[in-house]
Amino acid sequence: MKIYWFLVICFYFVWYLLSHQYPEPSGWSIFTANRSTHTPLDEHLSYMKITFSALFFLGLGYLLYRILQKRD
Repeated sequence: MKIYWFLVICFYFVWYLLSHQYPEPSGWSIFTANRSTHTPLDEHLSYMKITFSALFFLGLGYLLYRILQKRD
């Protein structure tokens, strides 16, 4: 399971880096689409995208944990 959580952290890191590299508003970006040009990108993180993806990864992690536990 440690490799799973490492991959999840890598996913967020890559998502953040790609969103910085392509700062224009898009559906896949970690930043919100309605932002002003005078504020830094870091102040416009989309907490809904982060929350939903974190819930997804937590649910998937729990499911994998249960499956691996049954195999032992």
